[in-house]
Formats: sequence, structure tokens, C-alpha cells
Amino acid sequence: MPNTATLAETMMQQPVWLQAWIGILMATNLAAVLFVVRREGGGWRICWPALAILGAFFGAAMLMNWLYDQYGYVRLLGLAHLVFWTPVYGWILMKRKAIAAPSSWFGRYLVAYLVVDGISLAIDVADVARYFSGTA
Repeated sequence: MPNTATLAETMMQQPVWLQAWIGILMATNLAAVLFVVRREGGGWRICWPALAILGAFFGAAMLMNWLYDQYGYVRLLGLAHLVFWTPVYGWILMKRKAIAAPSSWFGRYLVAYLVVDGISLAIDVADVARYFSGTA
């Protein structure tokens, strides 16, 4: 039976703590828009890591909506984060010091992004593993 509610509507039916966590994830990832264009070396430059974070966020959202339409509100939804966020997360984790000075606003943002998305990815690994192992 197809879902009659959208994923967003279903998420709004979840406990308040989960809605708050989803809000934190969304705010953290969407905050990258503040850094898409940055002033560097006397000029303005495109910040590719910020664009990558946004691209991964929107790519995961599209895949998550598709998974929801196919399977419903199940732990498999975390697969969308694993597919899109993991490559960007790994790249930023490995190159963060070369991407931005730790004391800069963007450097501080990257630390917040790595903490928040790192927690989410750890939860997603557990959720997807539970889904495939049948332990719901």
C-alpha cells in the first residue's frame, strides 16, 4: 500500500526529541549556504566544500524521499545519508585544515558539521545494519 503521508508529514509525527534532532541536522547542513562564496586573498571565491555539503544534503533528501515512497518509514532511510554524506564527510575530515583555518568562521562551522553529521552517520550505520539483519 503506498504511503498517503509525505516523509515530512511522517517526520512531524515523531517524538519531539527526534524532530529536534532532525532540525539540528537540517540547520547544520543548510548553514553551509553561508560559506558558498567566501572572501579569500582579496577576492571572492566559490567554496567547493560548502557546495559539496549542500549537494550531499539535497542528494540524500531526494534518495530518502524515494526510499520512503518505496519502503515506508523504516531504518533503511539512513542509507541515503550513508550514500551521499559519507564521501563528503570523509573528504572534509581528511582535508579540514587545508580547507579552512580552524579559528575562522568556516573552520568552526566545519567542526560543528563533523560532530553533528558524524553522530548521524554512526546512527545511520546502526539503523541500516539493523534493517538488513531483520532486527528492525
